[in-house]
Amino acid sequence: MRRRVAAALAVVGLVTACATTGQWAYEKKGATPARLDHDLATCRSESLDPSVFGLTAEQRVDRTRLNRCMERKGYAVRRVE
Repeated sequence: MRRRVAAALAVVGLVTACATTGQWAYEKKGATPARLDHDLATCRSESLDPSVFGLTAEQRVDRTRLNRCMERKGYAVRRVE
């Protein structure tokens, strides 16, 4: 019984995560892939919201704060459908 409940909760968590996680593009003229990765890592760590439940750190990121951080670093932020 406990396994079924745990499995059901895991499925709900994964479905919710997939439904709420969108794709975003961050563009900055002259930025190398290494610079983009570094800036994203910095902004992700600044944007973690410990009050939000998520199975991964990415699910606990406040996307609005992350996007504002990237904009402050000079990136154009846009949602990719």
